[in-house]
Amino acid sequence: SKITLLWLLLILLTSHTMSLILGTTDLKCGFLGCGTIAAAIANGLASATDEEVTFSHFHVSKRSASKSAALLERFGPSKVTICESGNNQEILDSSDIIFLCVLPSQMEEVMSKLKFDPARHTVISLVSTSTLPQLISLSSLPATSVFKMICLPSVATHDGTCLLVPKSETVKKILMPLGGCVGCESEEIMTKMMIPACLMGPMYAIMKGNLDWMVKNGVPAEDASYYIGRTYLGIAKDAEAKCTDPKHFTDLIEEQTPGGINQQAIENLTKLGALESYDKTMDKILERLTGKGDGKA
Repeated sequence: SKITLLWLLLILLTSHTMSLILGTTDLKCGFLGCGTIAAAIANGLASATDEEVTFSHFHVSKRSASKSAALLERFGPSKVTICESGNNQEILDSSDIIFLCVLPSQMEEVMSKLKFDPARHTVISLVSTSTLPQLISLSSLPATSVFKMICLPSVATHDGTCLLVPKSETVKKILMPLGGCVGCESEEIMTKMMIPACLMGPMYAIMKGNLDWMVKNGVPAEDASYYIGRTYLGIAKDAEAKCTDPKHFTDLIEEQTPGGINQQAIENLTKLGALESYDKTMDKILERLTGKGDGKA
C-alpha cells in the first residue's frame, strides 16, 4: 500500500541520516542560538580529539555576539562560520546535526519558519520546556531524528555529563566527547535525572559559606578560596572514580573514621535536618518542572 511504501521510505531516509553520523570526518554542526550552553557544547565538540565522530565545521547563530565571536576567534574561519544574516535556514542548509538552543518563548516561532530535511537533519533540543512530540511536529522530522538533551556548561572542557532522550547509541557517540552521556528511557526519567544538576547553585552557595566562615575566623580570603576550590575538586574526583557503581557513595561514607570529625559532621547535619532538606528541595524542584507547583518550600 502507499502507506507502507511511505513508511519504508521514511525508514530508509532515517537510516541514511544516521549513517552520516558515524565514520565520517565531514559532519557539519549547526547551532540555533549561541548562548552559554550552545557555546559550551560547540567548544567541547570542536576541541575534542581522537573520537569516532568528528565535525569538520560549525555554523552558529550570531547571537549572542560575544560568544559566537569567541568561537570564531578560538577555532578560526576554517572551523566556524557565524550566520551574519540572522537567517536560521542558512544554518540548517549547511548542517547535519542541529542543536536547538533558543529560549523557550522563541522555540515555536523559530522552528515554524524552518524547513528541515528528513534525509539529512538530526535535531537535538536544549530547550528545557520542549517535548519530543512538540519537536517532531514542528520539525516534521521522523521520531528517530529528534532528541532532547540536558547538560551543564562544564561540557566545554569535556567535564560534563549529558542526558539524552530517547536513547540512541549513535547520538550518544556524538555527545561522549563532552564528558559522558546517559541515555534516558523517557522524558519523565530525564526530568528526574536533571534535578541534581539544579543543585549546582546550592553547591556553590555551600562553598561560599565555607569561604565566608574561614575569612570570619581569620583565614586570608585568597588562601581560603584556593583551598576550598581544590579541596572540593579532590572530593569530586573521589566520587567520580567508581561512579558506575551505585554503592560507591555509601562506601565513601562508610570509609569515614568511626568517631572521627567527618562522621560527626554527617551526624550533626542529619540531626539538624540539613541532609533531609536536600530531599525536600529536590521534591520541590520536581513539582516545578512537572507543573505541579511553584517550587517554593
